[in-house]
Amino acid sequence: MLFAGIDRAILGATLARRLTAAGLAVPLSATNRFVRGLDAVGPLTKTDLYWLARTSLVSDHHDLPLFDQVFAAVFDSSLDELKAPGARRAGPLPSARPDDALVPLRVSDADVEMQGHGLPWATLPSVGPDEDDDGAGDDVLLPERLPSDLAAEIDTPFDLLDPNQLAAVEELLSHALETWPLRTSRRHRAWASGRRVELRGTLRAAHRTGGEPFRIHRTRRRSRPRRVVMVVDVSGSMQSFTRPYLHLTRALVMAGRAEVFAFATDVTRISASLRHRSAVEAIDRASEEVTDRFGGTRLASSLRTIQQHPTWGGLLRGAILVIASDGWDTDPAADTEREMAKLARRTHRIIWLNPRSADPRFEPMVASMAAALPYCTDFLSGHSLRAMTEVISAIAR
Repeated sequence: MLFAGIDRAILGATLARRLTAAGLAVPLSATNRFVRGLDAVGPLTKTDLYWLARTSLVSDHHDLPLFDQVFAAVFDSSLDELKAPGARRAGPLPSARPDDALVPLRVSDADVEMQGHGLPWATLPSVGPDEDDDGAGDDVLLPERLPSDLAAEIDTPFDLLDPNQLAAVEELLSHALETWPLRTSRRHRAWASGRRVELRGTLRAAHRTGGEPFRIHRTRRRSRPRRVVMVVDVSGSMQSFTRPYLHLTRALVMAGRAEVFAFATDVTRISASLRHRSAVEAIDRASEEVTDRFGGTRLASSLRTIQQHPTWGGLLRGAILVIASDGWDTDPAADTEREMAKLARRTHRIIWLNPRSADPRFEPMVASMAAALPYCTDFLSGHSLRAMTEVISAIAR
């Protein structure tokens, strides 16, 4: 099996350029089709590669002899080995030469001995200056795409990450939110294809045409950012996930209209602290404001306090409510169900984050969690970086 570790894009571009230099017209769509075929079939034998390139790059049967010559010259092969039994080539084939490489890649002498002069694309190009470079500047340097430093930890729960990995996750979450949810406003704006006819604008324009409304003015409703309210459980059972969740809340606060509350036995509004320019300083200030963190949990009382507050209660109307908690509560489950029913009528959507739901054996056996679950639009885990991307998509939807 050959061609298992090569750059398929460079292989397709180089072979197409070699054919073009020989006089065979190869459009870009044919090269793209050849590269996609390489990606679909995987590692090939030389015979498979010949037929794949022939069906992808050649559109006229008159060009087949020229294609055969170029392919055999590039891959140092005999056409008798590549075609069906009994096929013979019409004329002599040109020999492969070292200067026939079309993409000037920097390869070592050892690589040349192992790969041969017919495969100049088998080694990825260098991404930095070469010590033996003579300063000609004719080489094409292509950067190699490497995986992220967090690729291996994308599914690792936050409570299993070391401080350095957790800091990298927090930095990524602080820039993760790209789009913001919108809501339809009652106000209108001029729009050529709007459904609503603006009578005043239409009649005012008709005065210029003798009272005949030749031009119909239309409007549509404006779109305004929808408020997001996030309530984070900072009790002892959520200690390992509190800091990543606070970084998510800071991304919401910095991106748009968002309000953040932290609760354990009492409720604290920390939106102002999270607006600090430094992420570390913002999280530290928010942690200092919450005096009851890593203690008990009073979920129903905290939700009741937010709804009955003269200012905070108005923030919930039509908002997206995100509750990050494991559902453990010292208040009666009936109180939690009552407060969740009120929130479901007041808010637009309710998203619940429970890191314990990532366990395949998870069941909402806790009374408060079972009482709140029927009123949740989305129930997500948010326990890892991959799960947190699902949370961000649910908020932005």
